[in-house]
Amino acid sequence: MDYPFVSIIIVNYNGAHYLPTCLDALREQTYRSDRFEVIVSDNGSTDGSLELLRNRYPWVRVLTNQRNLGFASGNNAAIKIAKGKYIVLLNNDTLPSPMWLESLVNVAENNSLAGMVTGRLQLFYDQLVLTFQVEAFVPGDRDTRELGIQIFGVDSGTPGGVYQYLDGFYGWECLPSGRRFRWTGPTAQLGVPVPPGNGEWQVQLELAASRSDSRSVPVKVFMRDTLLAEWSVSGIEPSDYILTLPAISRSLATPLVQNAGSIIFRNGIGRDRGTFVRNHEVFYEADMDQYNQVEEVFAGCGASLLIRKAMLEDVGLLDDDFFMYYEDTDLSWRARLRGWKVFYAPQAIVRHIHCGTSKEWSPFFIYHADRNRLAMLFKNGTLSQVLREWSKYSVRVIASILKVIYAVLRKVDWQTRASQVSIQFHVLGGLLRWLPALWRKRRWIQKSRTVSPVEIAVWFEDDVYARRNL
Repeated sequence: MDYPFVSIIIVNYNGAHYLPTCLDALREQTYRSDRFEVIVSDNGSTDGSLELLRNRYPWVRVLTNQRNLGFASGNNAAIKIAKGKYIVLLNNDTLPSPMWLESLVNVAENNSLAGMVTGRLQLFYDQLVLTFQVEAFVPGDRDTRELGIQIFGVDSGTPGGVYQYLDGFYGWECLPSGRRFRWTGPTAQLGVPVPPGNGEWQVQLELAASRSDSRSVPVKVFMRDTLLAEWSVSGIEPSDYILTLPAISRSLATPLVQNAGSIIFRNGIGRDRGTFVRNHEVFYEADMDQYNQVEEVFAGCGASLLIRKAMLEDVGLLDDDFFMYYEDTDLSWRARLRGWKVFYAPQAIVRHIHCGTSKEWSPFFIYHADRNRLAMLFKNGTLSQVLREWSKYSVRVIASILKVIYAVLRKVDWQTRASQVSIQFHVLGGLLRWLPALWRKRRWIQKSRTVSPVEIAVWFEDDVYARRNL
């Protein structure tokens, strides 16, 4: 194959502990090493990232930003100095497979309208499913649940690993002390991330089994049909239990899909293809090659995303005002409005630490996700979409204020609701200040589009909770 020159851009902010894994993997790519460059756009790191890059990776071009520019502007700054026909965005908390870059470029080269090609993101650690069988009880007094044991914590020694409460669990609750836990039912399945290595490994669990008669509760733990442990659990406060897993358990673990391209709902909410929502909780699908075809998707994921430079010259860069979140979906939408397509490359596999560089559902996350979603709709959506979703959000803010007032009058806990209202107020305030610039951006986008909103609308999903296999 021809090897068009590629510029790989990694935005880094205090990610020195991630960079070696990512950069070492780039040295192992099957793509010709003289046909790609690596640019680290450093957003004012203070953790020794620059010294690490200077001493261990002199072949990396380093762009030193004086402050944290965020994901969008950090990438844009590097794009402006990039030499490649293709720009590839890559998160610093990733481990790209050897065929990753070659697979991205192959799909782009075979599709002239491919403005973007997104890779196949898997969570960094494989998942092993553990099954708990417990002697359950029904509390009574209107609580008709069958309750088994309380799980307060799980630790398999996997920094950034995702623990999935797959089946047979009730929602999160708190003790008076503030400790959070989840009840199991008579049978429950827990997905545990498997640490790297070859031998046996351990999982530490914090368990309790509150019973009115203080008796011990028998618990069995299985790996498929293999009995791993039998315990007697008791007490209101949790105790530690160590589960030792044999080496063969590693072969029974499966990778999890984090993103196989992104989808979008009519309200502008984006979601990773490869996740599903059940009882308002997001789960990651086991990767059984269900996403193994080159195909179009609505949007690409900025953690592993090839972008054709010609498309950027036509459409524009990432929106600097977004800082982070939704900037990749916004760029994909703008590209589609100009007639470009977004493809998914299944062989471009990257392992990714979940929220390695930011914390999901933190106030920072909620603010930027809500604000940027509404801004993206304003720029790219139909007027009916904008009016509907902006009105809905305004109603949510009013409803939240009323709930806070009600809680204060009833003298119940209102601080949590008040913090949510504060975030929503900041979102609305930010949008109102941003409105003149958003209007100018919308006018340019809508004036220059070559694809009708009707053609874009075929990609929208209807119900954010209805679709399981994304």
